[in-house]
Amino acid sequence: MIKKTVFITSISALFILSACCAEQMEKRSRPDLREERLEWFQDQRYGMFIHWGPSVIHGGKYSSSELSWSRGGNPPDAWCGGGPIPEPVYDDSFRQFDPKEYNPEQWVQLAKESGMRYMVMTARHHDGFSMFDTHYSDFKITHPESAYRQRIAKENPDLTDKEIDRKADVIRQFADAVHAGGLGLGIYYSEPDWFREDYRIALTGKNKAGKEVSAAARQAAKKSYQDFMHAQLEELTTQYGRVDILWFDAIKPSQVAEHGWQALWIRRDTWDMIRRNQPSMLINDRHGFEPDYRTPEGSDAQYIPGIVQESCQHLGRQWAWSPDDRAPSLKWVIDRLIINASRNSNILMNLGPSPEGVFDAKQADLIRAVGQWLGERGQTFYGTRGGPVINDGKDPSFVTMHKDGLIFVHVLHSDLGRTEICLPGVKVSKVYLFDHPEQQIVFRHDSNTAYIRMPELMDPTDEIFVLEVK
Repeated sequence: MIKKTVFITSISALFILSACCAEQMEKRSRPDLREERLEWFQDQRYGMFIHWGPSVIHGGKYSSSELSWSRGGNPPDAWCGGGPIPEPVYDDSFRQFDPKEYNPEQWVQLAKESGMRYMVMTARHHDGFSMFDTHYSDFKITHPESAYRQRIAKENPDLTDKEIDRKADVIRQFADAVHAGGLGLGIYYSEPDWFREDYRIALTGKNKAGKEVSAAARQAAKKSYQDFMHAQLEELTTQYGRVDILWFDAIKPSQVAEHGWQALWIRRDTWDMIRRNQPSMLINDRHGFEPDYRTPEGSDAQYIPGIVQESCQHLGRQWAWSPDDRAPSLKWVIDRLIINASRNSNILMNLGPSPEGVFDAKQADLIRAVGQWLGERGQTFYGTRGGPVINDGKDPSFVTMHKDGLIFVHVLHSDLGRTEICLPGVKVSKVYLFDHPEQQIVFRHDSNTAYIRMPELMDPTDEIFVLEVK
């Protein structure tokens, strides 16, 4: 039989040999607290994203009940058109939204069973609705006419209004549960707001009727809206304990430059304030300041030297809950985890809770299966860094990552059986299967390249090889 050698295609040839041989060289001593937290962040590798709001009550009633995107009318941002749900219907959703089964402790338990190390939840999405007890907007979960708050008040007649508001604060309950569960807490906050008129005027220079306003009126609207964001972000960074991640959502500076879209971000004084309130908090890249990490969306990250990333993707057809939603394959999820980790990127996987406050059963079962897989093989995933060879191909046949002086080769295509894979810049002393360490694998060297011989039969999900390096 002719011997086949599989070379990497679409590859960034990155030979980080010193890091490969000694993981501690990768974890350099950094005086800055946020840099230390970035090391923590990369060690976690896997988080749960949660998009939830009152509009999910319309699931199945309209062609789309996607959070914010399904709101009708004419959103001021150029990157979104109006959805199928009439504005008054959409905006009144909180008067019917009563998640009787909301139990964030169960959410945290599901995340832990699934191998997720941190959780990020929407405190306010583009529709402008606050899922927390803010003092700066009446469009919130603790509004007196909120069905959720009204039920809590009815069930607790001895509580004061302040105590009822605290009990009805969805984000407070979530934050307390995440803290108690020992996971990292992330809060999502939208800078766009398709409900407030001052945002529309500040962004476009026109009111909702399409009439242009004066320059002075536009400037006043900008100050009003940025003051509002400042006040809400002060609440979120002072009243909910430790916040590990602040996940802004808006147009990125790169998109503004590429498309010419308008953007209205927070001010410098707001940035400084949230940094003071939460010195160790990590902040993503959807604003006008220097981010801690970048967030590619809906696709796997591409490796960028020196840049920490987090790919955000969703299990279902959309970010918010929809009835009879899909559940992808176990392999699809594992591929997302492994491919992104091999490119120095975390994965933030979204699940949308139902109007009652529960996750789709198929999706919950799926991520529990992922958690079982990670429970057996997490050593090759958590705390790793990408390399020594980065494969940026769309559907890589194998990828590499390293930790503690070991290289882990994850072979994602089982049809590589009885072939060789090529690792440029690597010299190894021993190769064995992670699941069967007694089974050593044949390898050879040619100049500065290692060639690993694949066994005939391999795990179709992910066969993992452990390389001890010279």
